[in-house]
Amino acid sequence: MRRAALSVIFILLLPLATASARTWWVIPGGTGDALTIQAGIDLAGAGDTVVVECGTYYEHEIVMKDSVYLASETGGASCVVIDAQGLGRVMLCDSLSGQAKIDGFTLTGGSATGTGHAGSGGGMACLNYSSPFLSYVYFVENSADHMGGGLFCGNVSSPSINFCHFVDNEAGYGGGGLASEYYSPASIGRSKFQGNTTPGDGGGVLCDEMSWVYLSRCTLVGNAAGGRGGGLCASENSDPNLVRCLIAFSTDGEGVYATNPGSDIALSCCDVFGNADGDWVDSVADQENVDGNFGQDPLLCDITADFLYVEACSPCVDGYHPYGHDCGSYIGASPAGCQCGEATEPATWGTIKAIYR
Repeated sequence: MRRAALSVIFILLLPLATASARTWWVIPGGTGDALTIQAGIDLAGAGDTVVVECGTYYEHEIVMKDSVYLASETGGASCVVIDAQGLGRVMLCDSLSGQAKIDGFTLTGGSATGTGHAGSGGGMACLNYSSPFLSYVYFVENSADHMGGGLFCGNVSSPSINFCHFVDNEAGYGGGGLASEYYSPASIGRSKFQGNTTPGDGGGVLCDEMSWVYLSRCTLVGNAAGGRGGGLCASENSDPNLVRCLIAFSTDGEGVYATNPGSDIALSCCDVFGNADGDWVDSVADQENVDGNFGQDPLLCDITADFLYVEACSPCVDGYHPYGHDCGSYIGASPAGCQCGEATEPATWGTIKAIYR
């Protein structure tokens, strides 16, 4: 009865599919079609859906298949945790079209070792013209020797990323949370980057080698880069575009930074504030107080919370913009979540660094 009811829900939520498409269930107890996520994907054909029962799955090097919809039982990220236990990358997306969809998972414990693409994308790597649709996928505590501790997009890959979290990931070369390289224009909406680190460039996000990443209503808080750009770094002729984004409290590195004259970061309706090595500096200095941009305390309700809500009187909320600019209902990934005067502010750099250590 439970499986039948859930099947009805998924049929209503899924896009139109061919008459031959079917749903495969991953249930470790043995009452489904497969015991593991990889086995469920292997069973599926183009247009099929793979639904994973809530729980923790100890798998690594999962290979996603094109034109398949992979979803957790509830669609929420906390429903299914895939823990690679440091044995390898969690998931690989290779040569996938935009018809591949992944919805509602937490990827953790992933480890990409080595150089180049092998050492990139501890949580997930999207390679070779891959453009999957990701929603409610949380990348938590993954690592990569090279780039993209949480997610790596390489070789003309352009995933659509919505309502995703990148938390406490690390990369040895750059892009602690996410790295996009070589003509890989990822589109990222309403997502959070928090506590990601790298000794190189781009604590939260690294855009490298002509990657035109677009971020809309994203929050980048408490990230760190030993090189440049605690929140985001652009290099090698990359031109990221940030709209209605909050970039704050980087514990090492600037809020955003372009490492060479060939890279150009465009911001509109963005709040860049409280970053260790500067906010509106270098190539973005002339964008402060222009096109809705500003640098003021966002008044986060609780900087340690899972969702980084701001207080009702935050300058990131409609009606409280410091210059009266119309930036829509709110700036950042989360709307107002506490009353005026209830925000908890980090008092010192020591306090902030202790939180994201």
